[in-house]
Amino acid sequence: MTALTKTRAGSPKSGFRYIKPAKRRATQYEEITLHTQWDPKNFAQSGWFNLDKNGNPAWREDATVLQSSDWWEYRDPNAEWFRPFVKRQADIGRSIEQSIAGAKRAKTFASFDASWVNFLQSHYAAYRFAEYGLFLALCQAQREAGSDVVAQPIIFQSVEKDRHAQDITLYGMILETELPGFSDAQAKAMWMDAPEWQGLRKIIEYLLACRDWGEIYVVVNCFVEPLASTLLCRELIQRNATLHGDPVSTVIAQAAESDRESKRASSKAFIDMILRQNPSNSQLIASWAEKWLPLAEAAAKDLIPLFATLKHNAVDGQTAYYNVHREFCELMAELGLAQVLESAA
Repeated sequence: MTALTKTRAGSPKSGFRYIKPAKRRATQYEEITLHTQWDPKNFAQSGWFNLDKNGNPAWREDATVLQSSDWWEYRDPNAEWFRPFVKRQADIGRSIEQSIAGAKRAKTFASFDASWVNFLQSHYAAYRFAEYGLFLALCQAQREAGSDVVAQPIIFQSVEKDRHAQDITLYGMILETELPGFSDAQAKAMWMDAPEWQGLRKIIEYLLACRDWGEIYVVVNCFVEPLASTLLCRELIQRNATLHGDPVSTVIAQAAESDRESKRASSKAFIDMILRQNPSNSQLIASWAEKWLPLAEAAAKDLIPLFATLKHNAVDGQTAYYNVHREFCELMAELGLAQVLESAA
């Protein structure tokens, strides 16, 4: 049956307005991302053509306890694939290089406050080990993620973590040439022994030992990043660097925060999907919260004393932690995981 509609000119036009198309045109992101690794569930009826040395396929249902009816349903809201990802990373690199060049022209490094210089060569340099640890943990997660479209944003996030660790290292090398006596030689010892880092080191080492890819991804993005990473990178470094005469660290920290904001959207879409497909997944995440949330909160609290080592603070450490934790609670509510806080209390 034909339904009559009218064009803007008022003339009748026939059309099947009540029929929804069975298919829609794939976006460029979908064309490039979906089914780059075939699964016999969708294609490759003769079976997997790529197995590891133990005969296991790329994806196994038992690689995570999360339950999904279709891992290929996921869509990254950033719709990012390799070329735009590389361009964004290159833009970040150029912004940092330009910031360093500008600081050299203005001879800014000589005016760095002494307390900030000490922070940079000790604790900020130690932070690269945390970022590199998250890179390794996310590498494990992306390897067994349930589909190519789920794996891709995890791959990008792992690379971003590696880049940030390298940004910190490269900045330290610049400072060695600009600031007499500057040395980050003590950074590894700080990471291994300083009390401010033991909470974060503990949770990262546990993540490196975890073999459930879904658990790694959820813990990193729902607990570690919103609490410990945000407290240090945004509240301490980004807010306080310029107060001590350092414009470059602000740019580096802002780049990391931009990455974090992007991946917050990706992880929210992931959580929305798995809760929609199987509401019982919320109980699994709540059980993870009982184990991991106290560790993430302890890691963030361990970092609070770092604020007191600085000459200037936009806000004190306790207030900064309160702000971050309040945003974390709002994030849990936004993700539909308010019961997570109750189960971990």
